Amino acid sequence: MFEYKKNKAIKEKIYKNGKKSYYFQIYLGKDPQTGKKKITTKRGFKTPALANAAYRKIQTQVLNGTYEITTRSSKIFKDEYLEWFENQYRNTVKSSTLYKTKQIFDCHILPDIGDLELNKITSDILQPIVENWISAYKKPNIVARYAKRVFDYAYIKKEITANPFDHVLLPKIRSKNAKDSHNFLSTDELKKFVEYVLDNSSIDNPGKIEFFKAVFFITLAYTGMRKGELLALTWKDVDLENKSIDINKSIVTNESGKMALQPPKWDSYRKISINQLTFDMLSKLRKINNSKLVFPNQKDNYFNLSKPNNWLNSIIDMGLADYAAVFKLTHDKKYKSFIPRITPHGFRHTHATWLFEKNPGILPKTVQKRLGHKNIGVTLNIYTHVSSNQNELLSDTLNQI
Repeated sequence: MFEYKKNKAIKEKIYKNGKKSYYFQIYLGKDPQTGKKKITTKRGFKTPALANAAYRKIQTQVLNGTYEITTRSSKIFKDEYLEWFENQYRNTVKSSTLYKTKQIFDCHILPDIGDLELNKITSDILQPIVENWISAYKKPNIVARYAKRVFDYAYIKKEITANPFDHVLLPKIRSKNAKDSHNFLSTDELKKFVEYVLDNSSIDNPGKIEFFKAVFFITLAYTGMRKGELLALTWKDVDLENKSIDINKSIVTNESGKMALQPPKWDSYRKISINQLTFDMLSKLRKINNSKLVFPNQKDNYFNLSKPNNWLNSIIDMGLADYAAVFKLTHDKKYKSFIPRITPHGFRHTHATWLFEKNPGILPKTVQKRLGHKNIGVTLNIYTHVSSNQNELLSDTLNQI
C-alpha cells in the first residue's frame, strides 16, 4: 500500500493504463452557511510532492483563517472533465472512442470553457459559445452533448446546483449544401466508377492507378465493409474457394493516437459472400501479394486510416480531369460528368443502395447483417430512399404513357 512518509494524507490512484495520480482530503473547519464540518478533496497531482505542497498551503490558510470555505466547487471545467473522463467515462467505451472523445474536448470544448470556474459557468455564458460551435463545426450537437455530460457529472456530485446546459438552445442544423449529405453513389455512378478504375489501373505502370487501390475500392463497393475492417483484412480471412470474407477485426486509432486492432464496430462479426468481380480482383492480387495482409503498406504493416481517403480523392481528381478532357474533344454526353466526391465510408451506403436496386425483394434485415449496422433504422433509411426513387420512376413512366 502506498504511503508518502512526509504526509500520510497523500494517497495514490493507479488507472488501468498504468498512469498514477495523487490526491488528498483535508479538514477546512466549519461551513459558515451550514455550520457543518467541511472536508475537501483535491485530485490530479502528478507527484506526491506537488500534492503535499498544495496540502501544506491549504493547511496554512486554514490555520491563519484566510482560507475561504465555499459550499460549491471552485474548480475549473478542465479539472472536472479530467475527473469525469478517468472515473466515469474511461471504462465504458473502447480505446478508439477514447481517442475521438479526447479530440472533441482538446480541440473544441476546452479552448472555450476549460479555464472557466465550474460554478460560475451559466447558460448566458454558454449560449454564444454553443452558437459559435454551430457555425464552426460539422457536428456541434455532439460537442455540446459531451460538454453537458461533464456538467451532469458535477451536478450528481453536488458540486453545482444546476446544469447550465439545461437552459441552452441547440438550433436544428441545416445543411449548407444538399450535396453535403449525398455521400454515396447511385447504381449508374458506381458502374461508371468501377469501369474507370478497371480501365485505368495497373500492376506495374506508375502513371496508372495502383492495382491494389483498385482492388481496395472495388471490394469496398461490393462488400459494404468499413475501411478499417478492410485495412485489417488478412489472407486467412479471405476464402477464395468459397468466395467469402470473414470480418473479425478492424484497424482503429487508439487512445494514444496510434494504429491498433480491435473487434469490428458494434462487435459486428460476420461472414459475407463476394461477387465474381471482387473474387477475380482479389485472386489476381493474391498472386502478386506475399504478405499476410491483403492491403499492406511498404513496411508490410497496416496503412493509416486516413490513406483510403487520400487514394479516393486522387482517383476522383484523375477521373474528373480525364472526363473533362474527353468531353471537350468529343462532346459525348457520357463524359459530361464523372462521379460526385464521396468518402470511403460512402461506399457502405452505396453498397446497400446497389443491393436494394438490384433486388427490390431483398430484406432490409439481410442487408443490415451484411453491413454490420447496429440499428436496422440505418438500413431502413437507405431502403426508404431507394423505394422513393423507384416510386418517382414509376410516376415518370405513367406520365409518359
